[in-house]
Amino acid sequence: MTARYHTKIHPTLYPPLLETLIPDDRTVADQLVELYFSTFETTFRILHVPRFLEEYNDHWHPDNHGPMSTGCGDIFAAKLLSLMTCATCLVDTAVSGEDSQSLNEKAKSWIQAVVSWVKTLTSHARLTLDVIQVKCLLLLARQAVGHEGDFAWLAAGSLVREAITIGLHRDPSHLKGLSPYWGEIRRRLWLTIIELDLQAALGTGAPVTLSEDEYDCAPPSNIDDEDLLVDSPVAPTPKPITVLTRTAFQVSLAQTIGVRINITKAVNRVRLTLSYQRILDLSEMLTTQVAKDASCEDDSRRCRLAFRQSLFLFLISQCLLTLHRAFFLSLAETRKETYAFSRQMCVQASLALLAPLEISADDLDHGPDNEQRTVYPYLLRLRGGMFRDEFFHAAATLCFELQLQAKDKPLLPLPGSVQALFHNVENAIRYFELKVRQDKQACKAFMLLNMVLNSAQSQMPSSNSEHRASRGTHSESFDPNDACPRAARRCRELLLADGGLLYLQEAEGWLSSSGGFPSINQEDLDQHQTSSWTTRTRSIVTTEVTSQDAPTTYSIPDLSDELPFDWDIFLDPMAIYPTNEVWPVADPLL
Repeated sequence: MTARYHTKIHPTLYPPLLETLIPDDRTVADQLVELYFSTFETTFRILHVPRFLEEYNDHWHPDNHGPMSTGCGDIFAAKLLSLMTCATCLVDTAVSGEDSQSLNEKAKSWIQAVVSWVKTLTSHARLTLDVIQVKCLLLLARQAVGHEGDFAWLAAGSLVREAITIGLHRDPSHLKGLSPYWGEIRRRLWLTIIELDLQAALGTGAPVTLSEDEYDCAPPSNIDDEDLLVDSPVAPTPKPITVLTRTAFQVSLAQTIGVRINITKAVNRVRLTLSYQRILDLSEMLTTQVAKDASCEDDSRRCRLAFRQSLFLFLISQCLLTLHRAFFLSLAETRKETYAFSRQMCVQASLALLAPLEISADDLDHGPDNEQRTVYPYLLRLRGGMFRDEFFHAAATLCFELQLQAKDKPLLPLPGSVQALFHNVENAIRYFELKVRQDKQACKAFMLLNMVLNSAQSQMPSSNSEHRASRGTHSESFDPNDACPRAARRCRELLLADGGLLYLQEAEGWLSSSGGFPSINQEDLDQHQTSSWTTRTRSIVTTEVTSQDAPTTYSIPDLSDELPFDWDIFLDPMAIYPTNEVWPVADPLL
């Protein structure tokens, strides 16, 4: 059975042809397509690789670029632009020679164009497998490059409802006459949608859309795309789970989807009413259902396997940390030995989440011109809301553990265990420092982690005084009250780096009447960093204190289009952590 979909377009507000946005240089497109299929498409199955590559090669055929050509079609162009956007965050600019800022601008323009194109479709035209695939790719792309990634839960919930409308939640065996090819595509797509909705719910603390008993679509089979033929009436024989295919990751993750949905529903309730025994049962169910990952000796697949393994461990550890975190944080007020298991699981899960931040020798370029350059694994190049909060929560959990160890018996009494905790937190801070410098985002997470780590350092016993100087701060002169100003100054330095000064100049009204920027040398910049910011801050605080009788309004420059600060996130990442006993003055802004 073959399916044909007819797309109807609104006559008004039609965006530019998507085909015109495809890069003219095939080398760039080939690199992005290869990156996508070696990473994302091995984890979240959306496309049938051979069929898409056939359309992709047809697009570059000379006959399709002549004066009589009708083009590649908007559906294909939307898929191509979306998947290339996903891959832009994985490009190693130092190796490819591509400019990072140029790639970011292209990625955002591609997303906006595809979103505009989807909006031109009629309601019925959006309810097709092709458009559902485009929306899945768009959701991944938004989170991967940080374009409205914080609103992924809204898009994921809408995507689940659209998938239910076209019957993806029902197993294809109920649909008579459906070919094995389309049945397998529907299974893969449904599991991807459920996984995206689950990750969005975990990231925002919002309810997951469906329960496991509200759909009966079976997991996909462990088969290669090359064995899945469009016109074949016979389904290919599934391979053992130990055999690596593009679908092996999804099959392994599907074994834990039910318990992870139950965990998400349990922890995201307004009131946590589950008993601790139920928490332990869910934890045991998750750990026992984790399938052993397949091994691969093929050197050509090592990149794909590394991404898959790191993401698999990341998703499982994320669930474990979310499940046990509430009981671990309760140790700030009570020292119940019953919760010792949750304490252990939170520390282990946090270390696993931060493990990709550890830079191996193979990740460093020891060339003379790039001695200080750091290349993070693929998993860490995702700049959106997909994993940023998880790194923050893992680092904050380790800081919380350090605070507890300073007050009672250490959980990890092994030599070097405290150093390992500090080391992982410092890796997380360096990760957020890189995001603030390059992406001009994650300012709040960077400052909070700096303050929390400094608070932990200040409470360590004298026998561990060397940890207070782990980041270049001498224990004799350490003052926790300086943590916030120091973090703010460092954050501002990072924002000013790499052209960020231009945004600050515009915000502070330094533009001349002709619209040009005045020349500022390094001495002026240093003086401005040490005096001007302090003077302006002091004047604002004084005005607020002395002018209580008369209301005062302040004109705050709008930097939303230029410098995307994330101070207005509606979910405070520190809201779940107690500040009464363990962190009494961790954040003076609270």
